Amino acid sequence: MKRLTNKIIAALIAPMLAVGCIEEAFPEGSTQVADQVGASEFALGGLVNSFPVAMMKIDTRDFYSKYGTHVDFGIPAIHLMTDAMLEDIAIMGANPGYWSFNYWSRNVGMNDQSWPVGYFWENYYAYIKIANDVISVIEVSDDMPELNKNYLGQGYAYRAMCYLDLARMYEPKENDYTDVSKVLGLTVPIVTEKTTAEELGNNPRVPREQMYEFILSDLKMAEEMLANAGNSYTQPTLAAVYAMYAKAYLEMGYWKEGGDMDAFKKAAEYARLAITTSGKTPLTEAEWTNPTTGFNSGSANNSWIWGLPVSVDLIGNIICYTAHICCEGQWGYTTLSNPGIDRNLYEKINDKDFRKKSYLSPNPAEWTSGTYKFAGTPAEQSDFLNYYAKPYTSLKFRPVEGNCSEYTTGNPADHCLLRVEELYFIEMEAVAQYDLSKAKTLLNEFMAYRVTDGSYDCSEVATGVDWFITEMLTQKRIEFWAEGVLYYDYKRLDKGITRYYEGSNHPEMWAFNTTGRSPQWNFVINRGEFQANVGIDESTNNPDPSGLLIVPTE
Repeated sequence: MKRLTNKIIAALIAPMLAVGCIEEAFPEGSTQVADQVGASEFALGGLVNSFPVAMMKIDTRDFYSKYGTHVDFGIPAIHLMTDAMLEDIAIMGANPGYWSFNYWSRNVGMNDQSWPVGYFWENYYAYIKIANDVISVIEVSDDMPELNKNYLGQGYAYRAMCYLDLARMYEPKENDYTDVSKVLGLTVPIVTEKTTAEELGNNPRVPREQMYEFILSDLKMAEEMLANAGNSYTQPTLAAVYAMYAKAYLEMGYWKEGGDMDAFKKAAEYARLAITTSGKTPLTEAEWTNPTTGFNSGSANNSWIWGLPVSVDLIGNIICYTAHICCEGQWGYTTLSNPGIDRNLYEKINDKDFRKKSYLSPNPAEWTSGTYKFAGTPAEQSDFLNYYAKPYTSLKFRPVEGNCSEYTTGNPADHCLLRVEELYFIEMEAVAQYDLSKAKTLLNEFMAYRVTDGSYDCSEVATGVDWFITEMLTQKRIEFWAEGVLYYDYKRLDKGITRYYEGSNHPEMWAFNTTGRSPQWNFVINRGEFQANVGIDESTNNPDPSGLLIVPTE
């Protein structure tokens, strides 16, 4: 075993008591040395198993305990934060402030002194620390035990996932609102198991080429180590590694003017390889609409490639994903915030598409027509329809076991990191860049899973590459509503926000539109990082988007 030194990764940002106030950052080190971890498979297994715990538990980085925010529950919270920056989630409650993700919806607290934007940096680097600790204690050798290979592969896979997310979040893209010319192509600092404390203190943002080379090298190690692992969906698998290759190459395909066809072809190849390796299949209508297991159990379907299991010990009654997005649960925020689908997007769903059953019709008379399957007892269903439901209210995310009244049962839902369906969309987007006809076929084949009478034909709306990408993204938005997938697509494809329109069901306070990319999608690095790392300062930060998105007054 290699010796694990006391490395510092973490507290590189400073969260705040309120938007606009910042504290000092405190470095964090490991409390175990390699001899302690390496002497016991149990200890090493515990370190590896701390990944999903850290990614889902309350107060991973003390935002709840220090600042009282109810959105401190890790990766599931981050997924809602990024989706809140888009147009697809409409908050229809009488007081939109009960939508706890309204900072991100409103573009408030996105400057370098505010905790809402700092949440991403703080959490991802904490997860990277766990990965680095795992990688540092396992020595690579020809006679490595298979279990150690599995653990090491998981460490590299988790680290690649974190850096891929960070690179896409922080690499600035051109937009109509801010000047990013001085920081184009920059991502985030790289911290590995070999990074010293001195290096951490002067660790600049690396160019995207260097970052993606690093990510691909981690994926190569993960691929080698996980080749025979046979992990379940609750751990990184070989298919998950191939999926991350596909995501990375898809991003790289857009770097070159006119597109890098070699990168697009690799993205498509890896997406297809991930599909076949996984053995997974798209959700069926029965799985999608199941009122007891719908989008809350990775073991109840054959779609999830990678997910985070959760127990009641990791969550609270209102501090978890379910409490913020499951409208049938009567203990959480949704009885007040009432999240639903954007009206414009709802109207684009084919009437024969079973995904439309995830959102209540604008005609209340249809709610009890037998179209919808509701969770809970008849009395709970009646309460939901009479007191909480509105047109376009979501039924997508169900309370565990269909329990609408007891949070200890209804809240602890598994959280999806990767469904096989995402790979179909990566493949068709990449293929569209060099073979539009084939891409149309791929979209039509996928949509046969959703419009099962075979009547969907994208050729009716997608006449060129741009039109195809728009239609493809529309179907992807319907597919992955509120799953934390779409932010990267909007940013990569330069798609705008449209919340202000006649008949909009978005709150007036954030019913603004953008021309192309929103400036807040280029995440600002928090000031706490400047305090800990002289390699980054205001001159190498992304521009502050504050005040640039204006709600129309007419």
